[in-house]
Amino acid sequence: MHLKEVDANLLVTLDALLVDASVTRAAERLGRSASAISHALAKLREIFADELFVRAGQRLVPTAKALELAPTVHVILAGMESLLRPNKPFDPSEARRDFAMAASEAGELMLVEPLRQRLQGLAPSVRVGWMASHGEETLEALRQGRCHFVVDIDDPPIAAPDIRAQKLFDDALATLVRPRHAFAARKPNPAAFAAANHIAVDSLPAIELLDAELAKRKLSCTIAANVSSLMVGLLLALNSDALLTLPASLAAILEKQFGLVRIEPPLGKVAFAVRLLWHSSYDRDECHLWVRAELAKLAREIQGAA
Repeated sequence: MHLKEVDANLLVTLDALLVDASVTRAAERLGRSASAISHALAKLREIFADELFVRAGQRLVPTAKALELAPTVHVILAGMESLLRPNKPFDPSEARRDFAMAASEAGELMLVEPLRQRLQGLAPSVRVGWMASHGEETLEALRQGRCHFVVDIDDPPIAAPDIRAQKLFDDALATLVRPRHAFAARKPNPAAFAAANHIAVDSLPAIELLDAELAKRKLSCTIAANVSSLMVGLLLALNSDALLTLPASLAAILEKQFGLVRIEPPLGKVAFAVRLLWHSSYDRDECHLWVRAELAKLAREIQGAA
C-alpha cells in the first residue's frame, strides 16, 4: 500500500484509540460515531496486517505492533498540527493530553503530585498519571510511548542515544527518627549510625546510597526491616528506634506532617542528582516540552526550599 492511499484521519483514530483504549471514548474525543471508529480500526488492521488492539473486558489492549507505532504516530500528528497552525502559539489552557510519568514514591510526592496541582490551574485538560519505575522496562516503555517521563537518580548514565536526560535538582540524604530518639539529642558517629536499626523501603535507593558511603569506612547498614512502601516505613520510624533515610527534599515535607525529627547522617553530605528522562521522539512536541518546563520550575522551587 502506498502513502497516497492512507487517509491521515486513520492515524488520528489510531492515536485516539491508543490514548482512550475504548472505541466509545475515542469516538467521543473525535466527535464521530462508534461505528465510524470501528470501521477505521478495521482499515488500520488491514494496512498494518496486525490486530492492533484486542479486547480485555471493556478495554482495548494494544498489541506489541500498536505500541511500537505509538511514538511515531504521535510525532506525525504533532507535525501535521503544527503545519496547519504555524502562526498560533501553543496554549496550555486549550491542550488535551494524557501523560504517564514513572517515578518512585519519593518522585511521586515531590514532583508528580505538585505537577498535577499546578496543571489544574494552567492546563486542566493535560493530565499526568503515575506508574512505577522498573529500570530497563521503563526505558522500553518510553520507546513504546506507554510512558512519557521518568524521574530517577542520575546514576548510572543513560547510554541509549534515543533517551534524553535533563538534571532537575541536586538532593542529599536525611534521616528521620522519632522525637525522643537518642540520635535526636546527640549526633551519632558513623559506627553507631551504621549499627542502629535501619528501615529499607523497596521503592527508595537510600540504603544503597548509604551503604556505598559507609563502605568507605568498612561499615554497612544494619537492616531491621524491609518494607514495601514509604507509609509503612514512616509508621515504623514513629513507633520504634529504627531510622528511616530519605531524600532530604522529601524528609523536609514529611517531618512536620508526621511529627518526626530530621537528622543528617554522620557521613558528610551524601549527595545525588535527580533527573528527568524522555524519548527523543517527543523533543519537539509542544505540550511535552511545556510540561518539561513546568517540571523544571518545580525543581527550582524544591532546590530553593532545600
